Amino acid sequence: MRSYIDLGALSWTVEGWRQWDWKLVTTVESHSSRPPAVGPVPVEVPGGVRPALLAAGLIPDPYHGSQSQHSEWIENRHWIFRCDLSELDIDDEVNLTLRCHSLDYAGEIMLGDVAVGSFSNTFLPVEADLTEAWAGGHRQLSVVFTDVPDDLGQIGWTSKRRAWKPRFNYGWDWTPRMVQVAIAGPIGIDLISGPAIERLDALASYSSVTSEASVHVKLSTSGCLPDHSIRVRLVDPVTERIVATADHPAGEREFHVPVDDVTPWTVCPSGPAQLYHLHADLVDPAGEQLDSAETRVGFRDISWSPCEGAPPDAAPWICNVNGEPLFLQGVNWVPVRPDYADVTDDMIRQRLLTYRDLGVNLIRVWGGAAMERAAFYDTCDELGLLVWQELPLSSSGLDNLPPADDEFAAGLAEIASHYARQLRHHAALALWCGGNELAVGAYGGDPVRPVDVTHPALAAAAAVLGHEDPGRRFLPSSPSGPGYIADPENFGLGVHHDVHGPWVHDGSADQWAGYWDRDDALMRSEVGIAGSSSVDLLTAFGLAPDHVTLDAIRADWSHSSGWWLAELDSTIEEQGLEAWVHASQNRQATLLEYAAAATKRRFPRCGGFIVWMGHDTFPCAVSLSILDFWGRPKPAALAIRGVFTGLSPQPEGVLATSLSAHEALRE
Repeated sequence: MRSYIDLGALSWTVEGWRQWDWKLVTTVESHSSRPPAVGPVPVEVPGGVRPALLAAGLIPDPYHGSQSQHSEWIENRHWIFRCDLSELDIDDEVNLTLRCHSLDYAGEIMLGDVAVGSFSNTFLPVEADLTEAWAGGHRQLSVVFTDVPDDLGQIGWTSKRRAWKPRFNYGWDWTPRMVQVAIAGPIGIDLISGPAIERLDALASYSSVTSEASVHVKLSTSGCLPDHSIRVRLVDPVTERIVATADHPAGEREFHVPVDDVTPWTVCPSGPAQLYHLHADLVDPAGEQLDSAETRVGFRDISWSPCEGAPPDAAPWICNVNGEPLFLQGVNWVPVRPDYADVTDDMIRQRLLTYRDLGVNLIRVWGGAAMERAAFYDTCDELGLLVWQELPLSSSGLDNLPPADDEFAAGLAEIASHYARQLRHHAALALWCGGNELAVGAYGGDPVRPVDVTHPALAAAAAVLGHEDPGRRFLPSSPSGPGYIADPENFGLGVHHDVHGPWVHDGSADQWAGYWDRDDALMRSEVGIAGSSSVDLLTAFGLAPDHVTLDAIRADWSHSSGWWLAELDSTIEEQGLEAWVHASQNRQATLLEYAAAATKRRFPRCGGFIVWMGHDTFPCAVSLSILDFWGRPKPAALAIRGVFTGLSPQPEGVLATSLSAHEALRE
């Protein structure tokens, strides 16, 4: 039997130390040990250091003005998360395994003064055997965070970046440097005694041509006897109808379960995103249940076919779901907050519901962050939203090519294997991607060409994903090329397959329209235009409405959205904040609307349009997002809704949607 204790339900504290001071208690110098420099203070788990310090009143609000810079010292301390386990009722004879979904980033784990494990990779789970230390009477669990890499930000050299930690925390063009130190996912103790199901994996398959369906089941068990068996039931949770059953010996680790008469999972808004619960019971010869596990699957058929008129060497970019071609209309997803360990499931669900209501049918999980929490993928399953999942690699501007040595390739392969085991059962998962904007060449230098699967690290990841999740599409990078950005001088030459950009436009509205009217790209996986946040948000996070100047805005927001403050001009002082915000938001809405509409009109000559980006992670003055920091749609989101759904893009009078109106606003 396997049982699980969720340690997140217990009380935790966190304390900060000068580097290694906390180690004195385990040395001959223990008489000179001193208290921590910070705390201890209560902390939510999962959760991070900065939100705990903010709740305790020890740092200013990092989202207000430029105050995030006042907590950058956090990454230069050692932090200890502590939890007292003495009240747990655990038999000393049981095997205890600590399981941590994600520890961000490096350090060690102790039970009492016994070191039981170490960690140095945010993207992999961490396990530690507590059995011996527990039997020795130790009851205080400590998760100690020590090393934090320094140089992972947006600009640098991808070829030199080897630390497996989310890069966006170090500053991007839409968020300042806010390096997270956190227990970044669920943490708990597995108690195993006797026969047990340690892991259940399921991969559903479905043919829209024959309607044949099955589930490939993978099991990991322990302590089983030869006469034990696994009883599998597939259940429709709405009707409680059992749609398939199977019995197999407990020693059989993999088997197929044929399924008859299933309702296929569909993409919104085509129909119900039908899901089924898969139950696996470990039983003895008398039929007594010894242990159980369950997961959830959906049956759908995803295939890819060439765009109409595409060059012969082009990758296929028409996504067919259950035999029906689908125009991919999506957004690029970044973490909801820099300290993403403290993001709630409701915050994630609220944004996904908003995207669904805007007509979005695909979410691209960007490669500069981490795999999202389970609630994200579960909600995408439930809402009928496809997921484009990237591995944690991204460009750096000065060079964009990942390391190619065997050690790095093995590290990426291990992460890819973990991602596959965690996500492959999700009906929403449409394709894998090696990372964001990985390329040969750099901006301003040699011509930029996206990587392909001949790169050793991407080849290793592709091989692992092909084994762990067969049949799912893999892209080495987004964009996948052969052209990196669509250059209007090359329209008509057949080199724009999957491309990124543009993100800026300095010309007239007619020039913008001319660009999109001539576009020949097969897939637009990143397109963006900057627009300001609303007046109430700007004033809530530090802008004084009676003192609005270019200098004041730049003083508060250059550290977070400096790339896009070029959008500011003298009208903000001459006409006032409200007029400038109105013009900025209308410009973003008008240009994005035209680009999306022109692209969708070309379907099936083009397979999709994905907006960069979905939502703000930080309260930026100006950014490329279509949802603001609070998750509210900007006018651009409502304009996109009109293109994606065919419904009215906004209440009458809120937005100018014609190019002539846009020109009038600019004047």
